[in-house]
Amino acid sequence: MPSNINTSNIDETYPVAGQDNNSQGFRDNFNSIKTNLSTAKTEIETLQTNTAKLNATNNFGNNIITEAKFKYNSTVIYSGGSIATPQDINIENGNFQTFVVGNNITLTLTDWPAVANVMSSIIVEVRSDGVARTVTWSTENAGLIYKDTAFPTPFVLPADEDPLYVEFWSYNQGATVFARYAGRFTT
Repeated sequence: MPSNINTSNIDETYPVAGQDNNSQGFRDNFNSIKTNLSTAKTEIETLQTNTAKLNATNNFGNNIITEAKFKYNSTVIYSGGSIATPQDINIENGNFQTFVVGNNITLTLTDWPAVANVMSSIIVEVRSDGVARTVTWSTENAGLIYKDTAFPTPFVLPADEDPLYVEFWSYNQGATVFARYAGRFTT
C-alpha cells in the first residue's frame, strides 16, 4: 500500500540562520509534521491490524495467496478424545482429528467452509475402546457422501484398537462429500 505521508510541504531550510524568521514558518512546518505523524499513526495501525503476524494467529479471510513456497509446515491435530454418543466432527477444529469410539455411533462432518469455489479436506483417525464398534458416517444438511470402492461397509472398528484413517473432502460446502478409506494401520 502506498503511503499518504507528504513530506514535500515541510520547509527544510526554515528557519534561516542569522536572520529574524517569521513565526508563521514555524507554525506551517509544525502543522505539516503533525499532519504527517497523524497519517503515519493511521497507516501503522492499519498495518498492525491487516497484515500477517509472526507472533499471532492469522486469519486471511478467504483471500487467495499465490506463488507462495512453503517449507516445514504442519497441520493442526484436534484430539476429540473418547466418545460414546453421536458426535459432530467440526471441520473448523483442524484438518486432522482423532477419536476413540466407545459405542456404535454416527459421526457427522460439520462446518465445512461456506465459501464458493474452494475444496476443503480432513483426515479422521478412529479407533475402538477395545470392543469392536460400528461407525456410521454422515454430513450436515443431508449432504451426500460418496465412498471409494475400498471403503468398509459396514465401517467396523476392530477390537484391537488399531487406528483406521479416512480422508474426507468437499468442494461445495459439504453438500457432496467424498470419502477415501486410507486404511487400518498396525504395529
